[in-house]
Amino acid sequence: MQTASLLFLNTYSAFMYTGNRLDTGLEQHLNVKMRRSPSSVLPCLQCKGKADDILRFGRVRYFAFGSNMNPGVLQGLRQVKPIKACPGFVKEYKLAFNLLGTPVSSAVELLVPHQFLEGIEPSFASAEPSDKEDDELHGVLFTLTRLDWEKVARTEGVGLAYSLEEVVVNTYQGSKLQAVTLRTKPGPLRAPFGKDIQPSEGYLDLLIQGAEYYNLNKEYKDKLRSIRPNPAVLVNTKNMYRFLGINVSN
Repeated sequence: MQTASLLFLNTYSAFMYTGNRLDTGLEQHLNVKMRRSPSSVLPCLQCKGKADDILRFGRVRYFAFGSNMNPGVLQGLRQVKPIKACPGFVKEYKLAFNLLGTPVSSAVELLVPHQFLEGIEPSFASAEPSDKEDDELHGVLFTLTRLDWEKVARTEGVGLAYSLEEVVVNTYQGSKLQAVTLRTKPGPLRAPFGKDIQPSEGYLDLLIQGAEYYNLNKEYKDKLRSIRPNPAVLVNTKNMYRFLGINVSN
């Protein structure tokens, strides 16, 4: 059942992603050549020495803001075991839901009936730069082994659905650490016209559970709860994720 769960969450990437794309994405991150928001340039320069050590010590800092905040997804489904985890936020970024859900692959149909899954998840989360100085994207900063980072990158579709974004994370403990996060790539999987598409209630619940688990900022948790789920989703996705074995206590 866990296999079916993971395939469902990543239908857009699990069967179309290639190792070459993954290697390219990792190389981009390790060489620190990705986009930076203007306010993050100086902190990035201060962190560059640590960033250069990522390859040497086999560690990657990954900032999660979507369902990977939920331990039932990251540790449970993806079988990723973080070395460290701490809450934090990125300035001048915002949460968006602009990665389109896609029709279920024929491979998933072998495990779960097609009509059960198709169209249930209209969108997935993305980290998007904001032109508002007071915008903050809250989430969890994970330190991962290179092998676990490869699991995340592969199952999230880095190179196909997402591109890597270099950011500076302000941890709740007061540190500023360079990390990589995920932004929806331009192309057919990105919602058109710069619009967000409301996610399902179940997907939102995964984010809220993760935010509660890691005790994110109360104002941000309230903001997550205020997001209205997509009314076009007729399936009770909260019950569906429970049925698929996603447990926040993993």
